Amino acid sequence: MSFAVKMLKMLTSAYNRSDVVNLEAGEKPVTNVGKLFFLAGWGFDILKDHTERVRLWDDLDAMRGATLNRYGADFGVARGESSDEIYRIMIKVKIIAMLAAGNLDTVIVSAASLFNVDPADVKAEEVYPSKIYLYIDEDKLDEERKRVAPVIVGLMSRIKSAGIGLRIFYQTYSGGSVKLYVATPTFQHVRIHVKPEISNEINY
Repeated sequence: MSFAVKMLKMLTSAYNRSDVVNLEAGEKPVTNVGKLFFLAGWGFDILKDHTERVRLWDDLDAMRGATLNRYGADFGVARGESSDEIYRIMIKVKIIAMLAAGNLDTVIVSAASLFNVDPADVKAEEVYPSKIYLYIDEDKLDEERKRVAPVIVGLMSRIKSAGIGLRIFYQTYSGGSVKLYVATPTFQHVRIHVKPEISNEINY
């Protein structure tokens, strides 16, 4: 609903409501009050659209182009020839590396953030000597993360502690179904027709 319609609906019943009907139908207002509110509402609609766009683009996963470049430059990450998807991951890795302690919990949370899954969906196994195996359900990854998975794995080397090996595995599951009949009952229906015997016959 546009600001013009909202403002016109706030007027008392003494004002003509035809402009509200016209604006909701995509037509222009006809009264002077409607035209004035239409011009004011048009400006407010533009401000609302730009404000909403700024709010959405404040999210790293929604940024694109020059806005993403400026955000990455704040953290000292050069784009080079990387696409927006790869550049977002590079920025995330830099931010995580700045805050990471290098322990197992940090590696799990970092992998979950980069693969866009819940930390509970990332299973970790410490393998002797000095290796970490991570297992992630492939079904819970979107197509974008699957496409850039090799890049994510390479960049995660900046998060783990030095001298620790890291391998990431996809977990896949398969299943099936079969009909199983156990103790199926069998019913037999018997119908008996009994004709009563005539004992007292009356003739008229």
